Amino acid sequence: MTAEPDLDLGVLLAAACERIVREILGAAAAAGYPHLTPSQSLAVLFIGDGLDTVTQLAERLGMTTQAISKICATLAVEGLLERQPNEVDARSRRLALTPSGAKAVERMREAGAAAERSWIDLVGAETLAVVKHALAAFAFAPRTGSASPVRIRFS
Repeated sequence: MTAEPDLDLGVLLAAACERIVREILGAAAAAGYPHLTPSQSLAVLFIGDGLDTVTQLAERLGMTTQAISKICATLAVEGLLERQPNEVDARSRRLALTPSGAKAVERMREAGAAAERSWIDLVGAETLAVVKHALAAFAFAPRTGSASPVRIRFS
């Protein structure tokens, strides 16, 4: 007799998130980016989505600007992003993906889409659409007064 899986919502969400992150990082590794950490991968994805300053990335990832600066320095050394002058604020630099960084984003997006197709194969497109809407409603609802400021990081 097999044990019934844990149906605790928090545990299920964490397990689903971890599976998707592992699949995305696995695809990135297979495409020639085995060195990317989860935090670096998220930074590259968000830069690909248009965030272009260390401050924006720090706010989105819930990390310090110092930590993001370090991540960006590593990504620049690895040839995934460039720091360009900021014509609006000379104190900061704009972040832009290199062609290699854009390729990494493309591979990670493809892996995310493949993970979503796998989920559809398991539960159907209609059910996944309901799950996605429910998750978005909860994720973007106003925080309660008792919520901790701690954020999950995949590093």
